[in-house]
Amino acid sequence: MSVNLRGTCKSNHRHSGECKRFYYSFRIRGKRYRGAIPEARTKWQAEQAELRIKQEIFEGRFGRQETGKRLVADFIDSDYLPWAKANKRSWREDEYKLPVIRTFFSGKSFRDVSPLLIEKFKSERLATPTKHGTTRSRTTVSLELALVSRIFSLAVELGELELNPCGRVRKLKLDNQRYRYLYPEEEPQLKSVLTGPRAHLLDLVSVAIGTGLRKNEQLSLKVEHLDFARNVIIVTRTKAGKNREVPMNSEVREILLRLVHHKRSGDYLFVSPKTGTRFKDIKHSFQKACELAGIEGLVWHDLRATFGTRLGEAGFELSPSRSLWVTRTCELHSVTCERLN
Repeated sequence: MSVNLRGTCKSNHRHSGECKRFYYSFRIRGKRYRGAIPEARTKWQAEQAELRIKQEIFEGRFGRQETGKRLVADFIDSDYLPWAKANKRSWREDEYKLPVIRTFFSGKSFRDVSPLLIEKFKSERLATPTKHGTTRSRTTVSLELALVSRIFSLAVELGELELNPCGRVRKLKLDNQRYRYLYPEEEPQLKSVLTGPRAHLLDLVSVAIGTGLRKNEQLSLKVEHLDFARNVIIVTRTKAGKNREVPMNSEVREILLRLVHHKRSGDYLFVSPKTGTRFKDIKHSFQKACELAGIEGLVWHDLRATFGTRLGEAGFELSPSRSLWVTRTCELHSVTCERLN
């Protein structure tokens, strides 16, 4: 052992850590480590402390600041939310979910959060009804858990935490595969109610069925994204973050030519007739239209499935590299499209 007692005490007694200090000094792989062990009162205590220091060096923990002391709620407000705004297009969805997470972990530091506490959060959220008094869906809780995990992962990346406790929590099993699409007999029913205050939905629905664009991709379209010379739409705000080209059929081309009339290159195609600004969402108006048309269980994203299903029924199979659809054939007269999220 390389432990020595040092000090200036000249009294005639058995020296200990009370009047002198123990110091360690050793080399590992050519690097010298030395320092005081003020807590040690005997040589044996000093030697044990030296062993612990060597173990920390071998494990890479020596000299590192103790982690986990920071409050989770404080980290969310001062670190995670600014990071999400700078790096995630969906940061507003995170901002909507964060109050629940902030409340649950209020007053708790990272070191207080264990996998068991994450399990408690999961079970409590499943047992808590929504503000409308309905049962909270497993999908909603799963998305909240994913956000909690991302917060803790960022804390690990920034050195606030060593391990993400969510890694030891089982994910919820979800049965969220949908096979719904707009049936041929339902299309005229739906379009018949797209008049008056819902007239703006007619072009949106027709383009969605004719192109298979996701809602946000379609609402983000500008005049500059249309190439009528090649009859393609250049989609920029994609889920994968990569641009892709989607062909226009004759109906879609006719609608888009009408929409670009009197618009400049940077103008949005689909704008509100009331405000003149782009649509941010059309969920509620579409749901009301389906209700008036007597169509049940249809959501906007099902129009994307409608596009793929009709392609499959027509005998087309697009290349997976086009990032559009993967088709599969089931029973005779039952050709459907496995939709992408």
